[in-house]
Amino acid sequence: MSSQIYDIVIKGGRAQILEKSVPQMRKKGRIQVGMDADVVVFDLKTIKDNATFTQPARLSSGFRHLLVNGTPIIRDGKRIGTARPGKPIRRPV
Repeated sequence: MSSQIYDIVIKGGRAQILEKSVPQMRKKGRIQVGMDADVVVFDLKTIKDNATFTQPARLSSGFRHLLVNGTPIIRDGKRIGTARPGKPIRRPV
């Protein structure tokens, strides 16, 4: 089985504009000490939204691993625990 790495990049200019207007974004999206990065490992060929109108919280498939703020949420394609470490970013009004 061959694997491919998809490099998804946000252009520097767009990220800088977002950082200037939403200061909390300065620590996001970088995998380094002191930053708040989320890491997702997925199979692009098998990603599927499994939610329905009657079951809106059903997990999508195709995601192998997910870490949010360093906390494992999905391991080997299965949801583990009930942790919800993500924090909303709100811009002052």
